[in-house]
Amino acid sequence: MSTKPAVSVVIATRDRPASLARLLRCVKNQDLRTIECIVVDDGSGDETVAAYDAIWAGLDERFRLLLPAAPLQQAGGPSRARNRGINAARGKFIAFCDDDDLWVRGDHLSVALRSLERHGGDLFFANIQTSRGGRIIGADFYGAARKPLTRRPLAGEADIFEVGRADRARAVKQMFLHCDSLVVSRALLLGCGLFWEKLSMAEDRDLGLRLLDRAEKVLYRSTVAAEYDRTAPVGLCKAYSEDEIRQFVFLAMMHAETQMQDGALRSVARGYRAWMLVELAQSAREAGRPDQARELALQSLLLRPTAAALRLAFRTAFAREPALGLQNRAQAN
Repeated sequence: MSTKPAVSVVIATRDRPASLARLLRCVKNQDLRTIECIVVDDGSGDETVAAYDAIWAGLDERFRLLLPAAPLQQAGGPSRARNRGINAARGKFIAFCDDDDLWVRGDHLSVALRSLERHGGDLFFANIQTSRGGRIIGADFYGAARKPLTRRPLAGEADIFEVGRADRARAVKQMFLHCDSLVVSRALLLGCGLFWEKLSMAEDRDLGLRLLDRAEKVLYRSTVAAEYDRTAPVGLCKAYSEDEIRQFVFLAMMHAETQMQDGALRSVARGYRAWMLVELAQSAREAGRPDQARELALQSLLLRPTAAALRLAFRTAFAREPALGLQNRAQAN
């Protein structure tokens, strides 16, 4: 591909050839032609790699596949895979979508590019819908944040809004940014440090906060442009327990908080951390570990006093973990 693309689409994938093929058809059908699509394989098995020939047979030269640098290389996670794609990208703007999701509008990239260039934006995202088994279960992903997201309509635009700095924290407090509809300037991505590769989960929440912190102008499209498919029975979410996912979110928010300058966004990250501690405390209490639950609840109170944390701290104040019986003590030893 000789012409420099306007937008580079970066897709990380692992062992989901059927859903990847579905997404690539969406990318191919975009009405914006000056694109490149970089698919980064994150250590798929031989059967998946063998399926790529058939998938690429229906594509054109704009589509590139990056296999692991070394044979049998272990998966490095979605953050590392996406960063590899970003570093290989040539477009001024980078778009993302998870390999098991899809775009539902053929003008997603063209509208994003036109809006970003016309209004001098460096971060664009559109509304998305959620589905399960082909049935829409949520038609307005950002509905809870509609007011701060749509407060500033742009002249001459039917569904494009500028999200002012004061409204960014208000919006993300209600709903985090999802990768499925993000279109970001490559300069902004590089400036904020790309994805944090230590995270296997919640990496999009961390990056989204840091992007909102550094972006000069954020644009939001209220029209649904992507679909978050929650059908898949396997994937990273299924590989971790609920408590492990909460721990990833806690780490993601702590990383974002230490990287951001905006005090309101730092407060949002701190609030999410406090809430993860509440949920971990509740989980510990339900598992019969009141001492641990109380300690986690108190940590949450120190971060952000809430009624939920206070109730948990009070309920576990006089509880004690049961002593191990002789048989359990022998097993523990």
